Amino acid sequence: MAAVPLDLLDRIRELERQVRELAGRAQTRPAMDQVTKGNVRIGEGGSLGVFSPSGAQILGVGSWGNGEYGISIKRQDGTAALTIRNGTTDGQAQPLRLFDSRGKEIWADDVATGGIAYPYLSLLPPQPVNSAYWPKTDQPEFTTIAQSFNSIWQPKIRLFAHTGADAGTSGEVRVLVNDQPWGPAVRAPGGTFDYTGLTGAAPGALVEIRIEARRTSGTGAVYALPKMLYGRQT
Repeated sequence: MAAVPLDLLDRIRELERQVRELAGRAQTRPAMDQVTKGNVRIGEGGSLGVFSPSGAQILGVGSWGNGEYGISIKRQDGTAALTIRNGTTDGQAQPLRLFDSRGKEIWADDVATGGIAYPYLSLLPPQPVNSAYWPKTDQPEFTTIAQSFNSIWQPKIRLFAHTGADAGTSGEVRVLVNDQPWGPAVRAPGGTFDYTGLTGAAPGALVEIRIEARRTSGTGAVYALPKMLYGRQT
């Protein structure tokens, strides 16, 4: 049987159906500025950049044009905030660097052996092992025998100290942080104080750490000497 051609109205109705179908499919597609599934791959030396209206690059991820791949995050004024790059292609591991608002490097990891490269953190100096040279007191009331001030950057600190007393003498040793008792007191000198706890100080705050001791019996002195002090995470 010969094919019967569609009349013009049938063709128009078919075209309308197809247009509605295409319009419906377009509405179900994700927006062009979103990725709802899958990955975004930038290869062959490409990079991703985010720029401020003034043209300053705020974020750069990918190739730097010299064969090195890295990350750079800047403030809106264009000053560096964080980078993972070394600026060369000599095979050296890339350090992670943090910068202050004036562009000064304030933190970096040590890519050679691990750990922190900057800042330089103060360490407790070697202490005498002869208790005769340790801070001491023979007073019956708590007396400060050792004191330090520290800039705190971590929520907790650990303090380890040795204590001691002359023969026939008993006493007590305690630690205060900003005038508040901190950790358990040592009531049998000759033991150790080893405590890790919160300081209650904001990052960068200056805190006072004080060791106090008192004699409770006998005629000799009570001693204490810190041997280890460092910051800890929560």
